[in-house]
Amino acid sequence: MNENTPSRKKLEQQAHQLIKEKIEEGELVQMHWAVTEFLNLQPEITGPGEPFYQLTAREYAYRLIKKAVDKYDKSSRPGDGQMTLEGYEFLQEAYTVEREGERQLVPIHSATAAELLKRAKDYRKIGDGCYAHAREIEQYVADRGAGGLVEAS
Repeated sequence: MNENTPSRKKLEQQAHQLIKEKIEEGELVQMHWAVTEFLNLQPEITGPGEPFYQLTAREYAYRLIKKAVDKYDKSSRPGDGQMTLEGYEFLQEAYTVEREGERQLVPIHSATAAELLKRAKDYRKIGDGCYAHAREIEQYVADRGAGGLVEAS
């Protein structure tokens, strides 16, 4: 295997870099265009197996791009990396929003107030769910009482 042979890690890094560059340039990331652009960076496939490899490559590329885009949705902890907007602890450089019936990654300065406020509402709903879950765990432990399981070491 030579240095030009793609590996999962190299392809994943390439997908993340593509998305990062788009956001840094202030561009919207539409999944189908990002997948096409990613595939265009790869060597051409020829021969009788081309239709099969094109199909599988497109499916795999979609998963890689989705994973890179999803990283923006999962970046909600302080110090979580390069996706946090400078000067903020949590605010991200981009958010996924629903536009024209399609999920798109939008740089924060290009997102509408309504889109950003919907994301804030989504985060509050997630937070409320987490707090409710924590309360139920605590209640369960309290209800179970001293006769419960031995603590883990």
